[in-house]
Amino acid sequence: MDFMKLALNNLLRHKVRSILTLVGIATSVAVLFSIISFNRGFERGLTEEINKTGLHFMVVPAGCPHEVASLVLHGAVTPKFISTTILDEIKGITDIEFASPMLITQLPNKDKDRLDLVHGLEMAHVTAIKTTWKLDGVVPTTIDGVILGSEIAAHDGGKVGDKVRYGEREFTISGIVKQTGSQDDAFVYMPLEALQEIVEKTDGLTAIGVKVSRPERLEDITGELSMKVPGIQIVTMNEVMRSLGSLANSAKVLSLSLAVIAMLISAVGVMNSILMAVFERTQEIGMMRAIGASRFDIFRIIIKETVLLTSVAGMVGILLSTVAAGIIEGFVRSVMPYVPSGKMIHFDPWLAVLCVVFSLVVGVLSGGYPAWKASKINPIEAIKG
Repeated sequence: MDFMKLALNNLLRHKVRSILTLVGIATSVAVLFSIISFNRGFERGLTEEINKTGLHFMVVPAGCPHEVASLVLHGAVTPKFISTTILDEIKGITDIEFASPMLITQLPNKDKDRLDLVHGLEMAHVTAIKTTWKLDGVVPTTIDGVILGSEIAAHDGGKVGDKVRYGEREFTISGIVKQTGSQDDAFVYMPLEALQEIVEKTDGLTAIGVKVSRPERLEDITGELSMKVPGIQIVTMNEVMRSLGSLANSAKVLSLSLAVIAMLISAVGVMNSILMAVFERTQEIGMMRAIGASRFDIFRIIIKETVLLTSVAGMVGILLSTVAAGIIEGFVRSVMPYVPSGKMIHFDPWLAVLCVVFSLVVGVLSGGYPAWKASKINPIEAIKG
């Protein structure tokens, strides 16, 4: 306990230097904790979104895999279309449970002076595709009914039974999606036929969602469809996960590399700080040796200084990461082409402990040389100066 007090007093002698070193380590730990936590959240969120689709594969216009993934999961607006004739080809294949055509576009809402994201689909398939939805109201059974996402309904004060207008057509709000925490909250959902008429594209689709009755035949079914209809892109949910997983892994390797570099820089900072303290206290250490302190005692004091510094810095880093989680997540979402909906960074106590332990290990390793150097000081030469 006396050694620990002595180590603490030594650190407090040079508060500014100790604080700057602590900030460097804390920042590195915060970055490391945030990156690992975000990657875990990404994988968890991606799996949840894939499971929510209720589909086995999508037929979409050919494009970049990440754009296709965004279209499949988030209903991205795309200028590319596929023909409705493909729908008949799909339905003609054995073991197709259903094929649901979709048209996603933007429509001017003149009453609100804005553009709304509108998702046209066959209302008979809504419950099969949106398996996690909970509605206030019902799925429309006529061509003049629509479903509002929770965000739009909340923003406009829309209620079931209210009227909305797109183009020359008036629609009745049949249902409102309860908050999902996903992109679904920001869409208006209307019958496919009505949307095709409004945009004057009766032969155009953005995608076709397909569910098969025998999943074990998925590879055979997609192979048969590729042969029958050239020029389309068939994307299974597993392919979406692999595509986005590879994107996440690339970002993970880069970000972890940056975190490791930051930790190495922090380790050099710790070593430099402790070495400077050792050189400044050479006579003091020599005096301690002269009155009976062993080499191991000196070694222990210096190591405990690094342990104190890095353990406190590690805990401060975890605290910083937790407090700034929203800012960090917002930045990552702004630079990555796709991030699952929902909160990505969650506080994991075990991960926090591992990061603090890692900072301790880095501290002990970086403090080892200064501690060894201090233990080798010759008491007579040190006292002479």
